[in-house]
Amino acid sequence: MLNVVKLHPDAALPTYAYTESAAMDLCAHLLSSGAHSFVLTIPPNAVKLVGTGLAMRPPPGHVILVCSRSGLAARGIFVANAPGVVDPDYTGEIKVALYNGSQEPHFIRHRDRIAQILIVPFAAPELVVVDAFAPTVRGDKGFGSTGD
Repeated sequence: MLNVVKLHPDAALPTYAYTESAAMDLCAHLLSSGAHSFVLTIPPNAVKLVGTGLAMRPPPGHVILVCSRSGLAARGIFVANAPGVVDPDYTGEIKVALYNGSQEPHFIRHRDRIAQILIVPFAAPELVVVDAFAPTVRGDKGFGSTGD
């Protein structure tokens, strides 16, 4: 169960696009002035923080990952810190840092789908300092160790 608080009455709840979707679409919540809806502009090569009007707490032992939407990412718009991590003890508004990597300004309107959230289990093991690791075949071979 995902607990959700609507911080604004007209905030859009996350929704699954299809029956077997793993992630839910997350929408922008932009305040409006009078009869005109507010439009947020993200200039090229810039990051803007976009509110959702929602606070969420995942089930115990789970975390919310805020991920880019593939359609937006294909146009150069993606979550800047992808995936964004919403810890289970965070109770404030979920905001999405969107980066515009395209050459054109990107416009976001109220309730536009801006990201997707994935609820996943996590482990928080206790750290244990050791003197060394037991030898392995790979050892400390890192980048490029298996060829190009």
